[in-house]
Amino acid sequence: MKENEFDIYVRNLMAGAEESVSPDVWKGVEAGLDRAARKRTVPVWLWRGVAAAAVAAAAAAFVLLRPAQNLSNQPTIQQPVALATDAPLPAVTQPEEDDVTPIQKQAVRLQGRVAQVLEVPVVPETDEELPVAVDAPEEPASRRPDTMVDPGANAQDTFASDDEALRQLAFEEHKTHRKGELSMNILGTLQSNTRPEGPVNKVRRTSGSFFAPTPTKPGIAREGTEFSFGLPVSAGIGLRYDFNPRWGIGTGIVYTNLSRSFLGDYGKELEDGTIAMLYDTDITNQQYYIGIPVNVFFNIVNTGSWNFHVRLDGMGEKLVDNHFLVHDSAGDLHLHQKAPGLQFSAGVGVGLEFKFSPNVGIYFDPTLRYYFNGNQPRSIRTIQPLRMDFEAGLRFSLGR
Repeated sequence: MKENEFDIYVRNLMAGAEESVSPDVWKGVEAGLDRAARKRTVPVWLWRGVAAAAVAAAAAAFVLLRPAQNLSNQPTIQQPVALATDAPLPAVTQPEEDDVTPIQKQAVRLQGRVAQVLEVPVVPETDEELPVAVDAPEEPASRRPDTMVDPGANAQDTFASDDEALRQLAFEEHKTHRKGELSMNILGTLQSNTRPEGPVNKVRRTSGSFFAPTPTKPGIAREGTEFSFGLPVSAGIGLRYDFNPRWGIGTGIVYTNLSRSFLGDYGKELEDGTIAMLYDTDITNQQYYIGIPVNVFFNIVNTGSWNFHVRLDGMGEKLVDNHFLVHDSAGDLHLHQKAPGLQFSAGVGVGLEFKFSPNVGIYFDPTLRYYFNGNQPRSIRTIQPLRMDFEAGLRFSLGR
């Protein structure tokens, strides 16, 4: 049998042949056809998303791979790069030739190819500068220092010399005392004492009767040599005003007691009006003064807790009572006298004060003082006019 006859025979044999197929097979075939159709169909929005992602990746690679030294000179982008939308992309300006890096050129070319695929008009490549997004949130001005301060250099510049350091210290003290400071002090003073040799063994309380003229009125007819002097004691209240860190003035009121003992003659008035003389009797003299001092202070050291100063003093005192106590076997006699004029003195000294609280301090001021001749009653001041005072007290700050 010939080949064509065989073909015709087989075709005729199979012409009426038919095989049934199960429904599950047809469902699988239809599902495979749908997947093939979906694979062949690529939406337009997918291409645009791929293009936008490629542009963003190129821009990010440019920012990260560009040399660090050129970051300060990079321009700021004028308009952000548009995302892939239906609107056309904005015009892009290329950077100058000196600042263009290979990655920049590749980004521009890639953007052009994507735009051609999506049929979006793009400005041709030029040599103009390509803006790069380098904007960053600006740090608040209050947190960004103008300059970096080197503590060592600052200290060296500020205190270049001892004189400048002292001027700075004086300026700080001036600021703390610019309004002045008023204080009150309660003081007590002891003065040096002299105990001259005297006829201590001759102290007696009996009267004598020879070699003495009879006085015409009661009183002290003669004063002998003193055999003892009491310690001069003073107490008072003062005010001090520091009108700047260095200088201050002060004043106040001071009460002073002077005492002495001596042998003397005293005319005693009897009941019949006659005067009887008491010879070499023991007499005690008490003198009471009220004085007003004027002080000038210069502060050498004036810190928060310590004050070391020099002081100049002047004082005028008035004798308010000159009391004599005459010791007699019949009973003590009292005599009060007055003295005209004032007792003036001047002194210079140093002082140290320590504040154990912000408003209370204790001070000690030794002073060398000289008493001028003022026709005052005899006392240790008239015998030895150059004296040493030891003043101490409490000072209370009254504010500024």
